[in-house]
Amino acid sequence: MLESGADMKYVQERLGHGGYQIIADVYSHVSKKMEQKNTAQFESYMDDILK
Repeated sequence: MLESGADMKYVQERLGHGGYQIIADVYSHVSKKMEQKNTAQFESYMDDILK
């Protein structure tokens, strides 16, 4: 779910955890797909600023 773009709060609710800290600690290891997406978003943001 995290790789698909769902935020941690949504994943926490779907999995029934009491808080989203468990999601951050256990499930959110950075995959290559997530890393590439975040890098692209940051680069796009920086491009917009520097225009």
